[in-house]
Amino acid sequence: MSIFFLILAFMLIGIPGAVFIILQLVAAHRRQALAYRWSASELQRRGARIAEMERNTAADRQAIGELMMKTSTLRMTVDRLEKLIEKSNTAVAAGAKK
Repeated sequence: MSIFFLILAFMLIGIPGAVFIILQLVAAHRRQALAYRWSASELQRRGARIAEMERNTAADRQAIGELMMKTSTLRMTVDRLEKLIEKSNTAVAAGAKK
């Protein structure tokens, strides 16, 4: 009779317990695989974003360089025009004194 209860206990407790443990192991493996795939795709997304930001930065630096060149050209033009104005003012003043 005790063998009957042992077999019954195994059927009621042992088999569902083993199935539960196996299902937990499978779920843990799936979570780990999903986390790995997510991590790999996240690295690809971040790499693409970094490459895009580097391209944008290079374009912005080029635009800044062009603007600085235009600024220096305009400053040189302003200086040259101010010198011409001074020369014309001194010529007008010298002509008025005569």
